Amino acid sequence: MKHSKSVFVSLVFVPFFFIIVFPAQASGWIEKDLGTIQGLQGITKAGDNYFAVGNGSNIIRSTDNGNTWAVYDQSGSVYWQDIETTGTKVRAVGEGGTLRESTNSGLTWSQRNLEITDTFYDIETSSERGYIVGTNGRIMYYGFNTDTWHSATSSTTLALYGVQDRGDGTAWVVGSEGILLKTIDSGITWTNKGKAADTDLHAVWFTTSSSGYVVGKNGTIRKTTDSGYSWATVSVSGLSTQKLYDIEAVGDDIVIVGDKVIVRSQDGGKTWTATDYTSQNFTFRDVYFPSANELWIAGTKDDYQSVILKWEGVTETPAETVLSPEPVEGVKIEAVGGDLIKLSCQANAQTNDPCKAVYFYSSDGKRHAFPNDKVFFTWFDNFNSVKEVSASFMSALPLGKNVTYHAGTKMVKFQTVPTVYAVSKKGELRAIASEQMATELYGATWNKQIDDISDAFVGNYTFGVKINSASDFDVAAEKVSVSGLDANF
Repeated sequence: MKHSKSVFVSLVFVPFFFIIVFPAQASGWIEKDLGTIQGLQGITKAGDNYFAVGNGSNIIRSTDNGNTWAVYDQSGSVYWQDIETTGTKVRAVGEGGTLRESTNSGLTWSQRNLEITDTFYDIETSSERGYIVGTNGRIMYYGFNTDTWHSATSSTTLALYGVQDRGDGTAWVVGSEGILLKTIDSGITWTNKGKAADTDLHAVWFTTSSSGYVVGKNGTIRKTTDSGYSWATVSVSGLSTQKLYDIEAVGDDIVIVGDKVIVRSQDGGKTWTATDYTSQNFTFRDVYFPSANELWIAGTKDDYQSVILKWEGVTETPAETVLSPEPVEGVKIEAVGGDLIKLSCQANAQTNDPCKAVYFYSSDGKRHAFPNDKVFFTWFDNFNSVKEVSASFMSALPLGKNVTYHAGTKMVKFQTVPTVYAVSKKGELRAIASEQMATELYGATWNKQIDDISDAFVGNYTFGVKINSASDFDVAAEKVSVSGLDANF
């Protein structure tokens, strides 16, 4: 049931944390293969075995945790470019539109005829989606229900070198001349997001829906925090002209590999180190980073010997986080993170009584106020889930940032400023260039989808790049860019 004219103030609870520290272990890159076949382009694990592919049409396998390798499958004279695993399916792609597949974790292999002659450079799949990219702007997307691959229209003839499947229907592609493409419908249609760099890009990796990296020629590493609308160069000591081929991340651990170099950040991109392999003449082509406890890279020595390295040990002291059950000594836990909470009201309580205030209990340990009900209803449909808590519990909770509008749901303007804005994640406002642009984004009734914001709340928001074309702002993608209110702070 809706509460009319409620006062919206959101509170959250800060749990205490105890850290259990374990001793650090020795760490480093350990050579696991050198020279089994010609240079490698990709590495993966399927079941209990590891597989790698590269030049010379060979698929090599290790049955002893990657310690020794031998040729397991060979097909014609195809030079493989990548290999990946989803469940029990293992797929390798390469020259001439070749796709070789195993449905039983690599025990047996067969060829799939996709009637494509372009070279495939990269493949990524998840449980219900999949993408392949290659020369001449080639993009293939996977039909999970029919077990078929379809050609997509990419609106480019440039070579596409790298793809990241986000697993939620969105995916990113990079290629020649810095091109960046995105899909939000599992690969059926693709939007050209312009150039992410002024050079060829070989790999892309988004760590969140809005923050990501691209890497490529001339030691290029670039980062975006606004879903690819703008990019900043990441400078790393020791990088200059090297070509970078791949990037993957698990949590804050980001690994980039390339020509005679491994680049790594273990603090979410705040600091970076580059390890030089010029003396060994190792060029690394692929990162396989399935979990925080497992990290492999594969490539070539002198362009004719295979190389596989594994990271063993850790460089930082791991910690186990244990939540205390009590928020404040003597205060009983009456709600959990993600709840909406309020005080109980006495009979005949007035509209402006503090008991009418609804609060959000957030996992970031701070309370967040809703400036008004319009903001509230972009996040929640009703008040049915609001919990009543005691005054002692409520008073123990500190104040954080105000809640901002849910991305993509409304356009907004400030009361004394005529500019109309679209809303992105974390309260970023982006000015809409014209009425025509507003119509393209929100339809013919766009002018009925604008909320006024009091000038007093201008500090709640940040301001991003102006929207000059429909390709600059994807309304549907913005709406799903945050999984919930917690993700918006």
